[in-house]
Amino acid sequence: MLLLFDVGNSNIGFAVYENDTLIEKWRIKADINKTADDYSITLNTLLAKYHISNVVIGSVVPIITNLLITYCKKYLQIEPLTLVQGIKTGLDIRLNNPKEIGADLVATALGAINHYPQPTIIVDMGTATKLTLVDNNTFHGGAIIPGVEISLHGLVNATALLPHIDIKAPKRVIEKETVSCMQSGIVYGTAATIDGMIDKMEKEYGKECFVIATGGLAKYIVPHCSHQITLDKFLIYKGLIEIFNRNKE
Repeated sequence: MLLLFDVGNSNIGFAVYENDTLIEKWRIKADINKTADDYSITLNTLLAKYHISNVVIGSVVPIITNLLITYCKKYLQIEPLTLVQGIKTGLDIRLNNPKEIGADLVATALGAINHYPQPTIIVDMGTATKLTLVDNNTFHGGAIIPGVEISLHGLVNATALLPHIDIKAPKRVIEKETVSCMQSGIVYGTAATIDGMIDKMEKEYGKECFVIATGGLAKYIVPHCSHQITLDKFLIYKGLIEIFNRNKE
């Protein structure tokens, strides 16, 4: 079985696949202060019944990357495949400095290229909201926007009277109470931003694009966008599997 790690700044997602079939998935908090042995307590419990033969790590947090490599070697006796410079992806990265691209963007790009029509705009909604454009095995770049939770955290902590709120859509855009007004801004405002960015990216690229959304917060926002957007919460795992297949020899 194949174990896949998706390491973000806030959470670590991981999943077990049998060929291309998802068997189980989990999400835990990312904590750079933990040791590999600390992570083993949780991971060994969750993975105990699975026979893991290969591991792929896609990470944007180098400290946790190293902890997971240590965990895999010590507890699984496996040398994991990590998304670093030099591995085979088949992706033509059209950035001024291709080394700047995060492992998550590489994986979601490959997932989109191999499973959806091209050109594709990917909306990845995690700690940050990242919009990227891929076409014909080429990563053209994109834009990074403060994530939903970062925006909400900044709003609440920069003011004296605004409360912490749940992320959910109110009944109307024009609301009449503080909490629902904040929810309107966060949900409908973010949806409007994504719609506007899709319009601008399509206009600049000169082609209509297929649009995919992924990431833990996408399910709260995508239903309120005007564009037709396909929600795929497993997109990064599809990309990690593709990377494994290209490098497994």
